[in-house]
Amino acid sequence: MVKSFSIHPKLAAVADLILNVIFVWLLMQVPSWLFVGVWFFFRIAIWALLLWLMYYPSELSRWKHLLSLFVFTVGSVCFLLFIEWQPAWYMFGFIFIFFTFMSFWLLPASNVSLTSFLKPHLRWRFIMSVIGLAGILEGINAAIAFQLVYVSVWVWLVAAAVLSTAVAVWWWLEYGIERNKKLLALACVWFGMMLEFLWVMQILPLGYLVSSLVLVWCWYVLWLLARFSLTKEGINWKKQMWFLGINAVLFASFLIFAVKWK
Repeated sequence: MVKSFSIHPKLAAVADLILNVIFVWLLMQVPSWLFVGVWFFFRIAIWALLLWLMYYPSELSRWKHLLSLFVFTVGSVCFLLFIEWQPAWYMFGFIFIFFTFMSFWLLPASNVSLTSFLKPHLRWRFIMSVIGLAGILEGINAAIAFQLVYVSVWVWLVAAAVLSTAVAVWWWLEYGIERNKKLLALACVWFGMMLEFLWVMQILPLGYLVSSLVLVWCWYVLWLLARFSLTKEGINWKKQMWFLGINAVLFASFLIFAVKWK
């Protein structure tokens, strides 16, 4: 009765684009941490209202879309707060504006029976979640480096490992992986592996931004292999060798030529 109309997804995308430009401009002010908290609350609240008012295909979930926006926004805010190089700040500001806009734009305007019409939106939300995870890890590394909160480093590392595992399990389930003992065992192994990775990143002479990018790069490659291992078909190693080889070359090139070691 209250909701008597629905906003078209494309119209919602345009409204989100305009609002995001305003919100990024406001974030440039950043007079205090309280301001950042208020900014974050209103940004999420407006998205929740927009998702409720707009038309949403029954095959997709509003709250999962909002969760993706939440993770992405937390990570984006961490990037924007802790990045010092101005061109990089504007780049991440553009990413924040564009990616949330596309998450609405890619929504089908009607119920669809073919999963091929839903995959672009699903993949886009996954990319948003990965970027958000990278930003949150960058924020955690910055908090450790600047000692923003006086707690043990291991508290930060365990929290980051829990988050990395939670996002991994969430997206395995999103891609149709069954909830079973194999998934639970892999989640436990994943937590231990991520904790090890995070500890190693603290030892290496890398900045907090580079550390987060390296971590999430490794996270994505391993997540993809784990996803295939959880399916009945398993990992097609012949097909994945090209993927692993290209990533190995790019990863080594990134560490050698792009990273400034301390």
